[in-house]
Amino acid sequence: MVFSSYLFLFFFLPVALLLYYASPRRLKHLTLTGLSYIFYGWANPSFMLLMLFNTTVDYTNGRIMGSTDNPKVRRFALCCSVVIDLSVLAFFKYFNFGIDNYNAMMGAMGIDSWQFDGFFRVVLPLGISFYTFQSMSYVIDVYRKDAEVVTNYIDYACYVSMYPQLVAGPIIRFREIADQIKYRTHTWEKFARGVAFFMLGMGKKVLLANPCGKIADVTFSTIDLSCFDAWYGVVAYAFQIYFDFSGYSDMAIGLGLMLGFVFAKNFDSPYKSKSVTEFWQRWHLSLSNWLRDYLYIPLGGNRKGPVRTYINLALVMLLGGLWHGASWNFLIWGGIHGGYLAFERAQGKESIYRKMPGVVQVALTFFIVLIAWVFFRADTLPDAWRYLKSMFGMTLSAESGSVIRGLIYNPYYIVNFVLAGVVIWALPQTWDFTRKLTLPRILWCILVFVIALAALTTQSYNPFIYFIF
Repeated sequence: MVFSSYLFLFFFLPVALLLYYASPRRLKHLTLTGLSYIFYGWANPSFMLLMLFNTTVDYTNGRIMGSTDNPKVRRFALCCSVVIDLSVLAFFKYFNFGIDNYNAMMGAMGIDSWQFDGFFRVVLPLGISFYTFQSMSYVIDVYRKDAEVVTNYIDYACYVSMYPQLVAGPIIRFREIADQIKYRTHTWEKFARGVAFFMLGMGKKVLLANPCGKIADVTFSTIDLSCFDAWYGVVAYAFQIYFDFSGYSDMAIGLGLMLGFVFAKNFDSPYKSKSVTEFWQRWHLSLSNWLRDYLYIPLGGNRKGPVRTYINLALVMLLGGLWHGASWNFLIWGGIHGGYLAFERAQGKESIYRKMPGVVQVALTFFIVLIAWVFFRADTLPDAWRYLKSMFGMTLSAESGSVIRGLIYNPYYIVNFVLAGVVIWALPQTWDFTRKLTLPRILWCILVFVIALAALTTQSYNPFIYFIF
């Protein structure tokens, strides 16, 4: 079930809000947990059992750590949680990748009989990366004594399964909302801002991400593109993934506000960044902060000399790429960002950006991000290299190029492409726009939402990219 669907908008959400607000305070978390499990299990009920298992393991180990000061027992409980969480995640996310690479290696060695061609395939549960990282953050924080132990199982299950951010984030750490789990206010001001957040997020998704996604799909599935068409396609993909994910985050934040929860900002105009370092201070903030606090700093951060710092940056981004999916393309994407983060750190005050005008810094950063997006979007490594060759004029455009251009330069797509750029670089963020809701802003939100609803009736293309992560 996706937020930008009639099923969610006109059935699930009204019923969920009605039941939530009709429940007495002591039953609100039970109601919200039940609704979240229905939301999550709508496509595949078996996924609910896996999330329930993950929740029970981490809740139990959290209680063990909270019941003793014995460092060995606490360390053992932490290790149990982390090992089980990562093992489950690795099995579902990387099993197929391992089998495919093993088969390719056997084929290259000429021993096809050793391949597992008939081996079973694993279906990736929706949102497993998000709720696993979220649940792991709780047990790590309890071990570090940065968070209190949750004694009520339903409260913890509600935190892990909360449907607004369950399947595609943002990654909400327990210590960020621990006080809100205990007590939170429900006000008309919060609810109204939440509705505005949701409406604008819906507009981003349906009116900007989906049309740009169609352009990207056509260009990335074409064998030979002209240089201009290839750049047009990858920029369209950059727009798509930003509006798709930030739109989802806006809707998640909005739904949270409707339920009385205040979630942190997840995007901060990342394409306005003047360096790759700044980009990661603005893009997918919940993941960036998670990797920093639970991976980069424990590895030593920047405390063990410059060389170790560069290695840590590269390693964290490689693992961040692998978190996104089981593919060499994601590793290369992470490697590009990690390598460039290390390069910028090594530059220090003598950064190559230092004497450039601000607009050039933004353009150069966006260029690097676009190169990396090619690997993120392409289905295979050969496809990525082929697309890069097209971007730099190293291939000849096929005779079918005129047909492709007829599809991607449709006036509707061009208008949406230009509008996406204007929104990114000229208009305020949703976070700032909804901070003070004046009558004109309310009317604007309603207009965007109504147009998005109308557009939904004509769109068969409506995926959320981060559902597969």
